[in-house]
Amino acid sequence: MPRPKIIIVGAGLGGLTLAQSLRGHGIEYEIYERDEGQYTRNQGWSLSLHWIIPLLRKIMPKEGPALETVSISTEPAGVGMYDAYTKKAFSMGTEWAGRTLIRANRARLRDFLATAIDIKWNKRFVRYEIGSDGRVTAFFEDGTVAEGDILIGADGLRSPVRHTLYKSNPPPLNIVPVGVIAGNVTLTREQSDRQTSLGASFYVVIAKKLRFFVGLRTYSDDLTQGHFYWLFFFPDEAAREPGFWIDSASKAELLEFVTTKCDDFHPELKEILSYQTVEDMHTPFVMSDCVPEACPSGPVTLIGDASHPMTPFRGEGANNAMQDAIELGDKIAAAAERNSPVEDALREYEKEMIPRAKKSVLGSRAATMTMFQY
Repeated sequence: MPRPKIIIVGAGLGGLTLAQSLRGHGIEYEIYERDEGQYTRNQGWSLSLHWIIPLLRKIMPKEGPALETVSISTEPAGVGMYDAYTKKAFSMGTEWAGRTLIRANRARLRDFLATAIDIKWNKRFVRYEIGSDGRVTAFFEDGTVAEGDILIGADGLRSPVRHTLYKSNPPPLNIVPVGVIAGNVTLTREQSDRQTSLGASFYVVIAKKLRFFVGLRTYSDDLTQGHFYWLFFFPDEAAREPGFWIDSASKAELLEFVTTKCDDFHPELKEILSYQTVEDMHTPFVMSDCVPEACPSGPVTLIGDASHPMTPFRGEGANNAMQDAIELGDKIAAAAERNSPVEDALREYEKEMIPRAKKSVLGSRAATMTMFQY
């Protein structure tokens, strides 16, 4: 039996990690991405790498850059959690105790994972078809056609592959009734040092039915400025419905809402808001999650947010997506080695992925919903 060819839709963290896994196993693959190029879209803020670190080290090219180059800073990672009104420090709990942690700049991490990977850019997936021989053909908006033995949807929360897989009726996303308002702030080095003294990588402020997160994204090349972002979370059942007020609010209204809600915070814990400009307010959003399900039979499966989006409250989304990719790559390689149907590898992967990811989705949801109690 010839070795399989894998088509990957989506060159985000999960898709690129899968490409690296397959490259290391000598499995043929092609990876398609809707973005026009590597730097045409903002790649988000920062994220925490923890349990995935040793697995990433194993699959990356030995001649490539060190994993530590993705870090937001040369300083050791560190986190803080505080009472909003007294600045009393809380423990981050057993989930974070003793963890090896790299706080990664998302754009740098994507560059790192793209090492030695040939990405086919500006390819918007439209649909796929399965032939009588069991092989799958993917069709793209510009007329590109890709044929392979397996198709992997690594194309995010609104995954077109997932939409096609479930015949335009995928399991619904669960809208988490929490509004999120965000901003980007550039600070002087002196101002930055005050922020990182609260948490070298990020800090979390616990208030009554509110949460405020402040994180470092990166420093300027000359280290004179720090680029930070903040996220303000507030519970509201109305967030489940279309037309939630943050969708139509102006940037000025969003900033005023946050500063008013944080007015009685300890001065040091709300200082960053005093530097926020209206122009640098981010688009607000409402979070969604989804407990993963087994995919319909056939040569298609999903990884990462395409299968199991989750809230960021436990910092496990990216780690799960990359673990999906590495485990799936291992399963495909093992099936090829023993000349067994490669489709079997997909079902084996799902059997192991679903309970792991389900635990993270539900745990992250529960952590988010604590805002309704305090």
